[in-house]
Amino acid sequence: MENLRWYLSLFKPYKWILLVALLGVVLESLSYSGLSFLLKELIDRVLIGKDFHLLVLTVAALLLLGFLKQIGFLLGDLLYKYTTAKVSLKLRLKMYSKILSLPLEEFQKYPLGEWVGRITNDVKSFREYSEGVGLKVFRDLFTALSLTGVLLYFDWQLFLLFLLATPPLVLVFSYFGRKRKKYSKLYQETFAGFINFITDLFGNFESVKFLSRVFLNSLTKGRVFEIFRTEFKNALYTDGYLSAIELVGYAFVSLILLYGGYRVVNGDLSAGTFISFIGTLFLLYNSLQSLQRSAMAFKALEPIIVRLREVLENPNTERGGSKNFSLNREIRTENLTFKGILRDVNLRLLKGKKYLVKGASGGGKSTLLKVLSGLYRTYGGKVFFDDTELREFLISDFRKGVFYLSQTTPVFNDTVRNNLLLANPKATEERLKEALKLARAEFVFDLPQGLDTLIGGGGVELSGGQKQRIALARLFLTNAKVLFLDEATSALDPKTEAEVLNNLLSRFADRTLLFVSHREGYEELFDGVVKVENGKVSTE
Repeated sequence: MENLRWYLSLFKPYKWILLVALLGVVLESLSYSGLSFLLKELIDRVLIGKDFHLLVLTVAALLLLGFLKQIGFLLGDLLYKYTTAKVSLKLRLKMYSKILSLPLEEFQKYPLGEWVGRITNDVKSFREYSEGVGLKVFRDLFTALSLTGVLLYFDWQLFLLFLLATPPLVLVFSYFGRKRKKYSKLYQETFAGFINFITDLFGNFESVKFLSRVFLNSLTKGRVFEIFRTEFKNALYTDGYLSAIELVGYAFVSLILLYGGYRVVNGDLSAGTFISFIGTLFLLYNSLQSLQRSAMAFKALEPIIVRLREVLENPNTERGGSKNFSLNREIRTENLTFKGILRDVNLRLLKGKKYLVKGASGGGKSTLLKVLSGLYRTYGGKVFFDDTELREFLISDFRKGVFYLSQTTPVFNDTVRNNLLLANPKATEERLKEALKLARAEFVFDLPQGLDTLIGGGGVELSGGQKQRIALARLFLTNAKVLFLDEATSALDPKTEAEVLNNLLSRFADRTLLFVSHREGYEELFDGVVKVENGKVSTE
């Protein structure tokens, strides 16, 4: 019930659109009932009574009802599909915003493919299943109620015979509904696991080439087969449900035909009434089947709702204080610890100074920078910027004053211009070109459309060094007061790296810089060296 309330709340902003769609649904339902009455009159008074004038009126009424039915259908169906598409759009944006607001530690609890699956496949499935419920339920409900009234009007005895089909229908729905819910949940989880597997596979395309293709294929086939198995189970129980419903329906319609036909032969029931009853009964049965399919769709939708709510209602989000960021004297740590990687770190970094961070791989250099830059926030001890603890700053303001850049270079499938404007949307053309020059990324000027060249998938493919230079150009567009560079020049050749480093030290002469590098010979360029070894930190 809680999931249903949450689901309905998503549609509340569109209540007026849905109200108009509901009117269309009512119009369509009433048209169905009108067709049943026309059929009765056509047989009893037109065909048996041989009244041509009434035949013309009946045909005209039929055309009018058909027109009204289509108007109702278009209003109901199109407006509801528009609404579900809008809800899905907003839902995907909320998912995107929520995922981005998660702390780094929370994000890293799940593989990348899991997050990708939630924001893509889960939202897609949400929209598709939603189209199977919603206003369709009201349309089928109104239709069923109006047709029930028509059947009672025609002959209540035949209708009571039809009601005997209710218990078997409930049993069929209960059994197959449980199965659909189970395999819908399993499918979403299996598909998310597959996306994660493929993301890892394609994300390490070069390395994959040198791995055992036979074993890799067996792993892939296993996951693909699992998707096939859950999809087939879904199809099996869906089709099994429909077949069972059809069999129950045919059984009881046969009884009604036998009993009703007997009454027609004995003169207790007119042929027009009986045929109209049968026609209306089929319409009612279709509506009841549609209602049950909608209920089945919601059974399949419910696990998806749970997965979406797990993200949207995740209480873990980046939380900061209310203070604006400032740095006038120093950054210092007091007994800083982090998950056994950093242990009792007491560090003092002066404003405006440049520090080279060195140490063996796996010693904690990257972790130290992620803590100091506010990416990891569940550390023990304290991190002070002057006299303000890091977690007391307003996050948005803190991020304006601090810039972190790692060796994993994020270059998006877009133009060079947009990739740069991500760091400073207000940057002018001159500023963009200057940043590219400082990052030694002049190669951009030789691209087919220059700054407007599409790079990444579908566009110009860049080397690792070219990507890193574009990322460094972003850095030159910022006005950050503290810079954390975690091997951000590792893909550059020594000559280019030295030039970019000199540009960094010159451009940000009054800023605080921590620079991680494994290369030797840079010590004289910095004001101090921070050594990180086995979780312990010291300065020189």
